[in-house]
Amino acid sequence: MGRRGGSRPVLRRRGLGIGVAKFIYGVVWGCVLLDNGVRLVLDRFAAPTAAVVVGVGVGSLFEERGRRGITHLLEHMLFRVPGFDVDEAVESLGGSNNAYTERDVLLLVLEGVSESAAGLVELAFRLYANERFDEADLERERDVVLSELRQVREDPSDWVGELGVRALFGDSDWGDPVGGTPEAVESISLGDLLEFKRRWFTPGNTFVVLSGGFGEEAVAKAVELFGGLEGEAPPRPRPTAGSGPGRIVERREVDGVYYARAVRVAVGDPAAAFAALHGAAFHLESGTKSVLFNLLRTPGIAYSYYVDYDVVGDVAYLEVVVESARSLEEARRAVSEALKPRSPPPYRLRYFDYVWRVAWRSPANRAVSIGEYVAKGGRPEDAEAAFRRAAEGGTLWVTPLAEAEAVVGPEELI
Repeated sequence: MGRRGGSRPVLRRRGLGIGVAKFIYGVVWGCVLLDNGVRLVLDRFAAPTAAVVVGVGVGSLFEERGRRGITHLLEHMLFRVPGFDVDEAVESLGGSNNAYTERDVLLLVLEGVSESAAGLVELAFRLYANERFDEADLERERDVVLSELRQVREDPSDWVGELGVRALFGDSDWGDPVGGTPEAVESISLGDLLEFKRRWFTPGNTFVVLSGGFGEEAVAKAVELFGGLEGEAPPRPRPTAGSGPGRIVERREVDGVYYARAVRVAVGDPAAAFAALHGAAFHLESGTKSVLFNLLRTPGIAYSYYVDYDVVGDVAYLEVVVESARSLEEARRAVSEALKPRSPPPYRLRYFDYVWRVAWRSPANRAVSIGEYVAKGGRPEDAEAAFRRAAEGGTLWVTPLAEAEAVVGPEELI
């Protein structure tokens, strides 16, 4: 997804005065670099709600192998502030909250009625800056995360997707699960968590996106609070991306065959690659005229499927997962056919316009999509054009550098 807006130069502000904030608010679309290095993205449009997304440039790829899952655990702990009910505070602002851990970014997401935008900014900063964590809360959230990890392993659909990436990248940073491993999560202490947070939650490693019906007060609050941060994050290490076994099979008594095929693709510019992967995923899975619908559901091979993808630096992959197929060979042939380069017909681009506009009505959707594009190194004002070009390109560009597959199913079907 992208956003509507023309290209604008980055504004460099001086000081934290309210007058500067008023000037910034006059920009409907813009990316403001604060003096301390925080990037503030303003995406203002008429909407009854407003969203605040805070992104921190760390994720599973930049964790120590023995601490895999610490970003995910920290994501959960952000909502645990001793003596303060975060959920009540969000609801009192007429809003909701969420958070996401990805391979290269942690996203904190708040959305609420537009008149509460300044309060949402203040709450987002409180969660971001808090360093008062309780040991009992850590144990509660650790149990929640461990439960999530168990659910992934027990769900053949989620699990085969993780195995597909593992089959492609092997025992490496890229091959490890984003959510971490139970062994690592169980070993993380409160001191580990605080040290990790202080290391990465720094101004030059942080961006803030305001989207929707926010006003001048919200901008001023963001400039005041996030502009006052200090510190510098360490250089991000280069993640390892090994060569996996190429095929992983897990025999399990489930109904049907769960099949994943992952392909590694070339990367020039990471942001452009991210947009290209989004475009490919759209044509593969979205709508009743998508490639996978025609190859899997129409002939009755499988009812459901999904597409996963990511790019960080010079590594990128695209994965297709088929859920509860009636036959391994049929699923394998269908996915191989689906991944052949294709140019989209004109009607698919009209459908893309429809999906884009529906999703883009939500400030939270817009802010998250902008944040993800920024995390890949893209300029937010370029996002709309990049995603549109990607939709027009379809899957013509997909030339696998390496391929792998994973299968979960009963003995008699594999």
